[in-house]
Amino acid sequence: MRFATWLILAGAVLVGCTQPDENPKWNPQADLPDWTYDAPMYYRPSEDLPVVETIGEGIPVYYTRQESFFIRHPGGYQVNGDPRMAVWYSTDAGANWVKSGYYGVEQTHFLFRAKEDGAYWIRFVGPGQGSSDMPAEAPHRIYIVDRNPPAVVVTVTPPPWEDEKKTVPHVYKVGDTVNVSWGVSDKNLAPATVRLSTFFAKFPQNFLWGRFPQELPDAGSEPIQIPPEAARDGGLKFRVEAADKAGNLAVAFSETLAVAPATAATSQPAARPAGQFESVAYPSMEDKPGWPQPGSFLWGGSGQTLAWVPSQAGQYENVELQFSNDDGQSWQTVAKGLKPGKSIKWTVPSVSSRNCRLRIASLVPGVEEKGQPAAILIVMTQRFTVDVTPPSAIPGK
Repeated sequence: MRFATWLILAGAVLVGCTQPDENPKWNPQADLPDWTYDAPMYYRPSEDLPVVETIGEGIPVYYTRQESFFIRHPGGYQVNGDPRMAVWYSTDAGANWVKSGYYGVEQTHFLFRAKEDGAYWIRFVGPGQGSSDMPAEAPHRIYIVDRNPPAVVVTVTPPPWEDEKKTVPHVYKVGDTVNVSWGVSDKNLAPATVRLSTFFAKFPQNFLWGRFPQELPDAGSEPIQIPPEAARDGGLKFRVEAADKAGNLAVAFSETLAVAPATAATSQPAARPAGQFESVAYPSMEDKPGWPQPGSFLWGGSGQTLAWVPSQAGQYENVELQFSNDDGQSWQTVAKGLKPGKSIKWTVPSVSSRNCRLRIASLVPGVEEKGQPAAILIVMTQRFTVDVTPPSAIPGK
């Protein structure tokens, strides 16, 4: 009996000393910011953002189009045992500062989230960073977040339509001069990125971009003469592209210019100089030794001699002879160093195709279009046929 009484008293005492958990669902890692604890692992970018420019006394400026970006630790990584490096930021040029967080142990990159576009002044507070009592301290780095591409417009005069409702197209003629105007607006516009291109509307010529190599201002206009190819390949279109320092690319297109078929008789010269914004017509075959005629046939693997190079080729550098077996969608160089008055030998590639073309073009160093070097077209043949040379046709076989 005495033993049972002691059990009851002990149970009462234990029940009276128990403290209930007022927040049993508390999860520190879910309820607190990331920087309040050390994570078992941290992410780092495959490569750091490049420094686009510097201001003041060497303050680096970075540009990004991402909402979240990595900020590299000023010392490489957070040393275990040292006071934590803090990341502070300001969105009003240093007037007010807000603590974003701390680097975890051995963390190399702090993941910063930008709520809106703009300039984020970043300052590190911790070992080796010094201190200041100034209300608006200079930043250690500046990250500019820009998620909006440039605004680009392009217009053509006379316009492609005769009426405001766009029901009656304006029909252009070969040789007409149109005025192409453009405008680009972006406070972070990257220099030398405004480019003008042309292409023809009919497949597959709409895959072939003729990019003018000249750097354009953010606003301007240029007269352009409509080439004969526009009448044959479904009309002409213009494209203006621009990029900002954060990597946003914007493209604007003109409407298709309807071009009337060219008449049989023409007083246009056989080969005319390529002006700043002028495509080059197909040359006539008279007095053009070695230049393939429309519909002609060449054996693949055979040697050829081109004894004609247009005089306007002397105005350019890096002039090459290029061959295409897919109607100009891709090109390969078959001869280099072309100059007017100088014969050049080349070998016909061993292919079988009825859609072969040859062109003389000037390559633009450091510029690519669809994985191939950009080129200024000087002159191009019409389509001809190439077939693989049979062994009996090769000397010595």
